[in-house]
Amino acid sequence: MEDRASGKPMTDKNEHVDGRPHASAANTKPVVSKEKRRLMVTQLLRSPVLNPAGDEVGRLEDLIVKLDGGGYPPVSGIKVRVGRSEVFVSSKNIEKLAPGEVRLKTQTLDTGAFQRRAGEVLLAADVLGRHLMDMARGRIVRAHDLVLSPDEDGWRVTGVDRSPRAMLRRLVPRKGRPDLRRHAVLDWKDVQPFVAHVPTAKLLMPLQRLRRLHPAQIADLVEGASHEEGEEILDAVESDAELTADVFEELDTEHQVEFLRSMSNEEAAKVLERMAPDDAADLLGELDQERRKPVFDLMSPTAQHKLRKLLQYHPSTAGGMMSPDYVSVTRGATAAIALEAVRVDDKAPHQLLNTVFVTEEDGKLIGSVSTADLLRTDGAHKVEELELVSCRVMSGADVTDVTLTMADYNLIALAVVDAAGNLLGAVTADDVIEAIVPEEWRARLEASTGV
Repeated sequence: MEDRASGKPMTDKNEHVDGRPHASAANTKPVVSKEKRRLMVTQLLRSPVLNPAGDEVGRLEDLIVKLDGGGYPPVSGIKVRVGRSEVFVSSKNIEKLAPGEVRLKTQTLDTGAFQRRAGEVLLAADVLGRHLMDMARGRIVRAHDLVLSPDEDGWRVTGVDRSPRAMLRRLVPRKGRPDLRRHAVLDWKDVQPFVAHVPTAKLLMPLQRLRRLHPAQIADLVEGASHEEGEEILDAVESDAELTADVFEELDTEHQVEFLRSMSNEEAAKVLERMAPDDAADLLGELDQERRKPVFDLMSPTAQHKLRKLLQYHPSTAGGMMSPDYVSVTRGATAAIALEAVRVDDKAPHQLLNTVFVTEEDGKLIGSVSTADLLRTDGAHKVEELELVSCRVMSGADVTDVTLTMADYNLIALAVVDAAGNLLGAVTADDVIEAIVPEEWRARLEASTGV
C-alpha cells in the first residue's frame, strides 16, 4: 500500500494492500527485540497518539488482530479516536508502542472512518474482560489483560492474564498499576476465544481443538460459560454427532434442558438418539410436556423401543438407571465366542464392554463374567463352566440397594432382571456414582477448577 500521508509504497509479502497482514503470517513465534519489552493491552488503551513532531493527533481506542485459528496473531493496526471520529492506523505506520505513548511514523492520519474488515477482532472490545477457554486445562477463564510481545515485524498477542489483579490496570492510574504477574499468564496458543459475538468474525471455533478434550471437560466448559458461549461450543461440535451426544450426557440436567429447549424438535431428536438410552430417557422426561411426544415421534423406531422400556421405570430405580444395551451370550457359547461378541458390539456403552452376561435361551440370567477373565481362559471353554457372578437386582431396586450390591461384589456392572429372572439391562458404576454424588461435592469441584 501507500503511506496515507506520504504516498510512499509500504507493502511486503505478508501484507494485504491496506497494510494488514495475511493470516498465514500469524503462526510465526515472536522473536523478541532487545529494544522492546512486552506490553499489556491495558497499558496502551486511551494512550495519546503522537506524530513524529510529538504533537497529539488522537487517542488509542483499540488494537486490531486477525485470528486464523492458530499461532500468535499479529497486531495489524490500531483504532484511533480523533475528535468524534475513529480512524485506522496500520501497524506499519507505528514507530513506537509504549505504556502511555504511541508514536507514528507519519505526520498526518488517514481521515477515512474506521470500518471492521472480515475476520478482524478488536482486542479491547471483543476479547478484554470476556471469557476464553483454557484448552490445556479444560476450563473457562476471563481475559483481564492481554500480553503483547514484540517481533521483527511489530507486535503479536502472546498471552492472557487471567488474574483478577490485572483488572487494577484498567482501574488504577497508570503510575500506580501493578506489574505483570507471570504465574497468572496463559500462553495464547493454549486458549480459544469466543468469537460469535464479533460481527465480522468468519472464524468458527475449531472442532479439532475440542476433540482433544474429554467430553466431560467440554461439558464443564459449556457449564462454566454463558448461554451464548455454550451455544458456540455446541455449534462447533455439532458436525460430530457422537461427540455432541457424549457432551450432552456429561452436562448437568439444568444445562441439558436449557440447550435442548433452544433446539428444534428435529435437532433434539437427533441428539437424544445418539445418547445412551438411560440418559436420553431421563432427559426426555425433563422436556416440557407439550414437546415430549413430538420429539419422541421424530426418533428412530429402535430408539423409541428402548426409551419406552426405560420410561416405565422411575429414574432413581435400577430400571430407570440401567442401559438396555449390553453384551450377552447364551449357555453353550465358548469364551472365544463371548470375546468376539464384545469385539463386534457397537451398541453397548464402553463401560459395559468389560462384562459379558450369560443367559438361557429364553433370556433368563445365569450370571456374568468379566472380559479380563475371558481373556485369561482357554477360548474353547464353555462360559457356563467359568466362575460366573450370579448376583442381580430387580428393576424396582432403589439406588441404595444397587450401590450396596455393587460395592459388596466389587462390580463395575450389575444385571437388572424382572420378576421372572429375565435379563432387562445393566447398571454401570458410573451411573451409580452420578446418582449418589452430593451436589455440594460438585460445587466444590467447580470452585477448585475455576469452571
